[in-house]
Amino acid sequence: MAQLDIDYPQQDQIVTSPTYTFRVGGPETLATLEVSVDRGPWRACRRACGYWWHDWSGYGDGEHTLVARGQNRDGSPAGSTPRRFTVALRK
Repeated sequence: MAQLDIDYPQQDQIVTSPTYTFRVGGPETLATLEVSVDRGPWRACRRACGYWWHDWSGYGDGEHTLVARGQNRDGSPAGSTPRRFTVALRK
């Protein structure tokens, strides 16, 4: 399985913004990529500037885990190591 690299958020990063954009790197052969937060629904990402991106909003404070999965043009799978991060919104 091809390895996907979650660039942002970084491991144990603290997110303080009410909106955030995930950035994932992968091989040029990648045809699709999706992310899931806390084992929730898979959400499609868009490709731009050599990376895959997903805009995230509407979340609450606390610890979260992000994973990414994709499929190469030849049909082979790609996946990431889970990435743990924390949201701490100012109130």
